[in-house]
Amino acid sequence: MKHIAIIAFFSFFIWSCASEPGSTTLAPNPADLLTHSYGKPNQIMVVADSTLWQGPVGDTFFYYFAAPFILLTQPEPIFDIIFMTPEDLAHRPAKKEFKTIFFLADLSDENSITSAQVRHDIGAAKVEETRIGKGYKTIVGQNKWAREQQLFYIIGFGENKLAESIGKNFAPIARRITEKDIKMIEHNAYQSGVNEDLQIDIAQSFGVNIKIPGSYKKILYNGTTNTVWLRSDDRELIANLIIHKRKYKSKDQLTREGIKAIQNEVGRIITTQEPNTYMRINDEDLPLFIEKKTINNLYTVQAKGIWDIVNDFKGGAFISNLMLDPEKNELIFVDGFIYAPAKNKKRDYMQEMGLIVNSAEPVPGKVDQ
Repeated sequence: MKHIAIIAFFSFFIWSCASEPGSTTLAPNPADLLTHSYGKPNQIMVVADSTLWQGPVGDTFFYYFAAPFILLTQPEPIFDIIFMTPEDLAHRPAKKEFKTIFFLADLSDENSITSAQVRHDIGAAKVEETRIGKGYKTIVGQNKWAREQQLFYIIGFGENKLAESIGKNFAPIARRITEKDIKMIEHNAYQSGVNEDLQIDIAQSFGVNIKIPGSYKKILYNGTTNTVWLRSDDRELIANLIIHKRKYKSKDQLTREGIKAIQNEVGRIITTQEPNTYMRINDEDLPLFIEKKTINNLYTVQAKGIWDIVNDFKGGAFISNLMLDPEKNELIFVDGFIYAPAKNKKRDYMQEMGLIVNSAEPVPGKVDQ
């Protein structure tokens, strides 16, 4: 009876198409849902039997989803995890409106309340398909109890298969969550609005369009090096942007050593009240991460790591893009970095900074004379 009472708490899904290989998507009509989901960016809720969560399956989930976010001076997890048992969720119905919910179920366990719920929700056909297939599957649900809600059913026949499902599907799941959270991250980044006057100034001076939050001000412009420093001052957080442009001369500029040299050169615009200070990349205490990608249709070398100030005791995380504009034969360099010694958690701020940095692109048709 306990199983039946808890299972009755859950409703059926309507099937729709899958958007990830090996996954199935479930989505009722959002118009039928009155409540909007809640939760902060990077927060996820996991529903599982306590014995399963406290064992190797829970350890595997933590290994992937609570792995360190690579950008920070102090370790922070990729996702903040909230755990609940099925009984907890049944007795606290408001929690079902959380924005991102995982169900971890070992379908070979006939006594598992979570497995019984999952079987009920996905149906016998999907259960059998999983059993005779690889023995594991990830099923994606949308808007089950609230609008803008995502649910991930990670299932397997046996704990080993369930752990394998977690590992195999981590990357696409993490990408889905981040894509869903981007609206909240953007809202937080631009709470102060947009500084349109500064945007126009940068567009006219550098030929670069970039969406600048309203709290940013121009601190210093160096016409000789074609560099500008923008800053947003808060009691607990100082956020900074450096924008720089130069001619493209060699493919060596678009390398690890190339972006490092440019960033260290341009970073000399940043000083403190101490004498003989300037900013540099610190790739001795933590590694410098380099990734080549396409951003706004431009070939981009992206660097992530930590910075410090020579002859002073300041430092923090940064993300920078070095973009090639082939039409103008120019390199656009944008560096976003924060200084927040009083903040224990900086992950969300760096995600906001990444969003701002990635918004930069050339002004169409503007070529320096």
